Amino acid sequence: MATRHRFSVAGVIHTVSVDDAGDRLVVRIDDGDPIEVDATTEGVPGLFSIVRDGRPSRAYVARDGKNLRVLVDGRSFHLAPGSGSRERGAAGGLTDPPGKITAPLAGVVVDVRVNVGDRIEPRQVVVVVEAMKMQNEVQAPHGGIVTAVKVQQGGRAEKGELLVEYTPDATA
Repeated sequence: MATRHRFSVAGVIHTVSVDDAGDRLVVRIDDGDPIEVDATTEGVPGLFSIVRDGRPSRAYVARDGKNLRVLVDGRSFHLAPGSGSRERGAAGGLTDPPGKITAPLAGVVVDVRVNVGDRIEPRQVVVVVEAMKMQNEVQAPHGGIVTAVKVQQGGRAEKGELLVEYTPDATA
């Protein structure tokens, strides 16, 4: 099953999906082409050997508070957690107002993980939508209480369609 992660790089939100394909990982950044990666740990925490497009390299990942510092091929990246809301550069390019969670892409709803009355936390997965054989976890941008679930498992969701409504916490 693919996992989705939102990161901010130089103030721009990017969505990275990672799908475990057995002997390799398939990574997609935003709506870009899939990148096949073979990554193994080197025995040193945070150090990885990577084979990308047949070229070996190393990557080092270190935690810096809530952020990540990534060094790969002589380039350094500072990754901050992306906002739960879909901002420019995130999957779908949509902005969900507090209280609404929409589908970032069209697909089949394979799992609904919340019910009316449930408490949700920021970044909690509320719905899983499958598109092009990849399962995409749709996360709550803010905490709150679910007031309506607009989709059912096995149903279809269109890009931008309302999936879940909730009453956001006062801090949202």
